[in-house]
Amino acid sequence: MSIRCNVLAAAIMLSLGAGSAYAHGGEAHGTAEAVFGHPGNAKDVTRTVKIEARDFEFAPTALTFAKGETIKFVVVNTSRHMHELTIGDAATQEEHRRSMVQMSDMKHSEGEHEMPSNSVHVKPGDTGELIWTFTSAGSLQFACNYPGHADLGMEGKISVQ
Repeated sequence: MSIRCNVLAAAIMLSLGAGSAYAHGGEAHGTAEAVFGHPGNAKDVTRTVKIEARDFEFAPTALTFAKGETIKFVVVNTSRHMHELTIGDAATQEEHRRSMVQMSDMKHSEGEHEMPSNSVHVKPGDTGELIWTFTSAGSLQFACNYPGHADLGMEGKISVQ
């Protein structure tokens, strides 16, 4: 009986959380615009930034951009683990982190679930790209939200001026 209660509680939490990303402007699914920006176009890229995803850290860990700038992030996974890079404010990161934990299969690969437009998953040894236009000044984060990865230090800071 307690298993049935746990399953019901999880289903309720998932259904309640499904629309909350848009309420605070957090995770940008599809072509929705987040408070901090939106997916960019390749023709508008003003700068390319390479980020190395190591076992449980990114290099570099701090980035600065100008409001209105369109950045092409090239994420090189030199680790033996699957990683992602998600751009967002603290609320976006926390919400995405919770959604990653709730996936029972823990595959977290493209095609397995709806990919936020502010995120790219990269397999070990592969390179992934994400183009993002920053529309608001402020402090943001980039993180790998696979369970435990950010807790081990796999995150960085973005300053948009």
